[in-house]
Amino acid sequence: MSTGDARCRRLLGRGVARAVAGLIATAVVAAAVVGVVYRRQIVAFLTHRKGGPEVTWPYEAHDPAPEVHLAMVGDVGDSGTHVDATGAAVARVAAGEPFDALVLLGDNVYPDGEPSRLRGAVFDPFATVLASGTDVVAILGNHDVIGGHGDDQLEVLGMEGRWWSRTYGDVLLVGLDSNVLDAPGQLEFLEETLAASDARWRLVAVHHPPYSAGYQGSSVEVRALLAPILTRHGVQLVLSGHDHDYQRSVPIGGVTYVVSGAGSGTRGTGEDEFTAASWSWGHFVDVAITGDRLTLRAVAHDGTVFDEVVLTTNR
Repeated sequence: MSTGDARCRRLLGRGVARAVAGLIATAVVAAAVVGVVYRRQIVAFLTHRKGGPEVTWPYEAHDPAPEVHLAMVGDVGDSGTHVDATGAAVARVAAGEPFDALVLLGDNVYPDGEPSRLRGAVFDPFATVLASGTDVVAILGNHDVIGGHGDDQLEVLGMEGRWWSRTYGDVLLVGLDSNVLDAPGQLEFLEETLAASDARWRLVAVHHPPYSAGYQGSSVEVRALLAPILTRHGVQLVLSGHDHDYQRSVPIGGVTYVVSGAGSGTRGTGEDEFTAASWSWGHFVDVAITGDRLTLRAVAHDGTVFDEVVLTTNR
């Protein structure tokens, strides 16, 4: 072998070594980035394995009949058999006990909030209930704003803005946009609305859950901004979506936090120290209020109940 050939082979070997080292370094960096971005999701996927309920029981008419009756459902965003089953379950209950409002808890349209897809995700699956005169009220989820369609979507749904309030009898319902919870005027609106109301019952809808043991987990930022206001003004119930499951917390500062994000699909869930009940099951939440008594039920697609709690208030 000539000296020149040997030198070429050494240079080639060094080049290959550098290339391999570069590929390894790139892979290590990429893995680190992926680890940072997806670590929570990977851990959640591996640990949140709780599925459907162990026990269900028949839905029975409320006695006495509700003075205010609300159907709550989150993450309806995909058209298809799952959301159709959710709509049918709501209609089945409404046939005997009509609802005052259908409350959409965000992620109303996947993947990016396109208003033209509301028909398949909302108007068709819930047509029977809406035709009976039930109001539809909605808040925005993270998917609703990805494509910049949030305001247009709310307009199609008949909403006046990203945060709003409704009064049904002795019930105040406030809807918020947790995508921009610190937007100018939003928290002031919440404070002023709660302070000005003499409603016995105060309910707040916000997409990102302040307390969740599900795949996405608690929104600590939302909790930090909202919890002091909720406690100060005597809010009794907060309803969220985002996690595709059902969860109910123990009362925290007088507030019960419920996640209902299984309108069009489910994902395994978990438990935490604040968990009173959690299941991964297609459902909607039935809220019936009479006087100082609020009955909350998680109603499955087949019309059975798999969680129920009664809240009372001295207001």
